[in-house]
Amino acid sequence: MKTALLVALLALTPQLIAQTKPCRWYQLRCHDQNEITIEGLPPEAPRSGTVITVDVKKNQVYLFKDGELVKTSKAATGSEKTLVKGDDMWMFHTPRGHMKVLRKIDDPVWRKPDWAFIEAGERVPPKDSPKRLVKGKLGKYALDLGEGILIHGTDDIASIGRSVSHGCIRLPEEMLEEVYNAARVGTDVFIFEGAAD
Repeated sequence: MKTALLVALLALTPQLIAQTKPCRWYQLRCHDQNEITIEGLPPEAPRSGTVITVDVKKNQVYLFKDGELVKTSKAATGSEKTLVKGDDMWMFHTPRGHMKVLRKIDDPVWRKPDWAFIEAGERVPPKDSPKRLVKGKLGKYALDLGEGILIHGTDDIASIGRSVSHGCIRLPEEMLEEVYNAARVGTDVFIFEGAAD
């Protein structure tokens, strides 16, 4: 019986890591010490269907299908910097929590917000100015998560793997295509801050 259990444990995929720390009374989201967890897949995320997760601590994106890791990649996430101009303030933060894909966009066009001009030291044009429309900046595809947050490509590949975005999640082209093709409107997206290595 012990041999069969050992063989079963050894057969587990590399993404599975056993939790061995005991729960403490002050831990809000502690799980059974013998529970098996999957790297990149928070306990509250479903184990069925397509799920996209983003670990902002590691700047890593994961694509899961029925609880199995399909693909993972480095990403760029929010810088957590603040920009202030007069009475206006912007914080470049990637929100945490459970979101859903609200829409899929082919060949997205970036509509530059005021902060982009201020950050570049340029005069802010009127809202309907053609100077606000920038093609190619967001890559070939985008997944809209709402409130101005997108999963998209980038023309700044050096930003991948760093906390440098204005809140969106930037992916390299190959991962973006994989995630875009797998996602549907309503696909679950979990953004979390994993433990430091």
